Amino acid sequence: MNVKSYLKRINFQAAPAASLSVLRQLHRAHVFHVPFENLDVQLGVPIRLHLPAIYNKVVTGLRGGYCYELNALFNELLQKLGFDTQLISARIVNNKQPGPPFDHMALVANLGTRWLLDVGYGDLFLEPLELKPDVVQTDGTSYFMIRRAEEADFSLWMSATGVSYEEKFRFSLQAARLEEFEAQNFWKQTSPDSHFVKNLICTLPLPKGRKTLFNHRFLQRAGNERKMEAFDNTADLLQCLKTEFGIETCGANLQFAALQAL
Repeated sequence: MNVKSYLKRINFQAAPAASLSVLRQLHRAHVFHVPFENLDVQLGVPIRLHLPAIYNKVVTGLRGGYCYELNALFNELLQKLGFDTQLISARIVNNKQPGPPFDHMALVANLGTRWLLDVGYGDLFLEPLELKPDVVQTDGTSYFMIRRAEEADFSLWMSATGVSYEEKFRFSLQAARLEEFEAQNFWKQTSPDSHFVKNLICTLPLPKGRKTLFNHRFLQRAGNERKMEAFDNTADLLQCLKTEFGIETCGANLQFAALQAL
């Protein structure tokens, strides 16, 4: 891994010391500059949990990725910068039911106190959250709370207003190995029931909003303004990926699986 190239990829220009202030800046820079996207799943390109391959995709290829790619790579960067971090398993909560172990990957950093990191969820916290249960925390955009869950696990809750919270995922603090996520990584790429097989997704936060390509629709929220554009051809969708997300694909003859039924 070329640390200098990685920092350039996320437009990080400060001195990368292993401090909480720098960790906050790195986390924010990552989520603002590296899209959460599943284009390879849609194109049938296998995603390997191999750090050099992920680095080539995200840093050299100016792409994004999903949780297993982005959090694994960010963890490697942080460790090279002198941070004490580890991968952890999380279970996404849908309809009040948590998924299986290794359903999601997140990180924990130890800087005297422990901090939850996640640059690979899609729409979550912009800055690290302190692992302090039942305390409301904000990243300036949304509100978050970490609560105790069953079996000594923790649970992350999110709110747009600070009043009504939705449970996002449950997580363990036990250190996980990258290879332990292989089975779920394969399932998310191949199962007809996988959200990533069913849908094309690419998203980035904005200073006061978010922009998202979801299947054939581009949605942008900036403050009180809302914008929606629908694409009826692949060429316009590819242009959106290039213009809005800095992603240039290998050509215009691509077939995104989720768009075939539209």
